[in-house]
Amino acid sequence: MKDCPNCGTENRDQAIYCRKCGERMSQSIYVKPKESLGIVHMGVLLLGVILLITSFGLIMGGTTLRSIQTLVVDEDGYITSDPATVDISGYAIVLEDMEIDGNPMAWRWIQSRGGLLKLKIVTESNDPDKEIFIGVARESDIHSFLQDVEYQKVIDMNFDEESYELVFSDADFMLHPGGSPSVPPTVHSYWVAHTSSAEEQELIWEPMVGTYNIVIMNADGSEGIDAEIQVGASVPFFGSIANILISVGLFVGAIGGLMIYFTLKRPQP
Repeated sequence: MKDCPNCGTENRDQAIYCRKCGERMSQSIYVKPKESLGIVHMGVLLLGVILLITSFGLIMGGTTLRSIQTLVVDEDGYITSDPATVDISGYAIVLEDMEIDGNPMAWRWIQSRGGLLKLKIVTESNDPDKEIFIGVARESDIHSFLQDVEYQKVIDMNFDEESYELVFSDADFMLHPGGSPSVPPTVHSYWVAHTSSAEEQELIWEPMVGTYNIVIMNADGSEGIDAEIQVGASVPFFGSIANILISVGLFVGAIGGLMIYFTLKRPQP
């Protein structure tokens, strides 16, 4: 039994209103406290946040690659150096060693399906009567040909971080002392790729497994090289990598967002 708070009349425990005066009987109302997130749900929430952060990094990486591609890759898909006027003594210019390790058959298979890398060398003689020779050969063959010849070797190609360009005009050269070559470069058959012209020309070469050098000379083997030179490298995978990073980033971000949403919006028991 419980007493009416207004008139004091006894009423049944289940009574809502007093049987005498009609006053509403006071009732205690139980409010279940809101359940806090459990350990599992906190773990899911934390994982969702980590996935969102990872997603942001992937998307930013892909966007950066796309920006670099737009800024520095030309219409043919090459990152090229600035055209440089080179007028140096000696009988040859030898670019830095190109060394590639790996399985030759696997590398040829990759190159046959678009490849990972292509090199382009563009030259134009400043003397219309002198042809410029561009050739690629194994390092051992180049060494045998030029071991007693005076030439300039490029030991460092500078990279402009503001314009994202190779700067051939500021390249560092190392002089290899010697004399003149015994024969012009065109007589040798070991070149894996070569061309020569006094006009503008380009040599495109797909690197192979091994150590190779690129040589620029006067086609007749004479001293002094006076030409416009530009070098470049293709990056066919730039766009693909950027797209993959952005796509994976969006997918990971969507998963992380859904995990956070459903964890915070889960129905309360």
